[in-house]
Amino acid sequence: MKINFLLVSLYFLTWFASGQNQSITPKKGKMIFTEQLVVVNEQKLDSSLQLKKPVILNLFRDMTFDLHRQKGLEIDSSAINLSLETNFIPYIDLVLDPRNNFREPINHIYVFEDSIIKYQEQNSILETLNEIEVINRSNGKLSHYTLEDSVMTLNSYKFSMPIKQSNKNIRIYEYRDIRKNILGFDCFKIIIIKNENFLKDLEMLEVEISSEIKAKYINFLEPTSEQILYVTEQISCKYHPTINLSEVLDNYYPLEISSTDGVLEGTEKRVILKEISIK
Repeated sequence: MKINFLLVSLYFLTWFASGQNQSITPKKGKMIFTEQLVVVNEQKLDSSLQLKKPVILNLFRDMTFDLHRQKGLEIDSSAINLSLETNFIPYIDLVLDPRNNFREPINHIYVFEDSIIKYQEQNSILETLNEIEVINRSNGKLSHYTLEDSVMTLNSYKFSMPIKQSNKNIRIYEYRDIRKNILGFDCFKIIIIKNENFLKDLEMLEVEISSEIKAKYINFLEPTSEQILYVTEQISCKYHPTINLSEVLDNYYPLEISSTDGVLEGTEKRVILKEISIK
């Protein structure tokens, strides 16, 4: 009798545990993430800016000289240096140092419906949300709409969105013993170390960079970034506002991220789950 009771108890405990571990693929509901760049160490940031600003300035100076050579133009070093110092250095300070401009947290809003997912990005609480990206669940097709008087109007362009990307230059370390409850979801810590490729971003802007410049600035153009994530296995979803790596989304879903880009120390980009109601 006791054996039967133990077997029945074990069955229900196993059933309950498996039910708890089942992941939700959102069909209905909403998720809201906030994204913000924060200064975590002003001393490190100041030191990093002092080191990196001359590197960036020299990179663009060398690129400008190289571009003149490619086009067969005369190189006026004094004029180029004056232009960089007058126009480019203040721009570097403005862009790199988050203390120079106030940036409100960005809200990333996902609304799940049976066949589509609506995504909106809100850059200010005062901003009217009139831009909507609609993702077709079946084929990953993304369409861009403008909301006009509560009517969704399809814009002139429509394109396919890469749902996930694979990056073989990453290393993922799991720390399943470090856990956190985030709005009711059991999460554990992972760390992603990734080799960034800012060269690719420049090439997408059709900026030609010589092999000599690439070699000279390789540490700056291909830095190593780090992301600390708290992920859950209780949600299965292809779409995330800041992570699209298949190595991550095929296995778990990030609910909290702190990341550094490998360029500046003393700052972190934080992405945090603010609201969730999915089923």
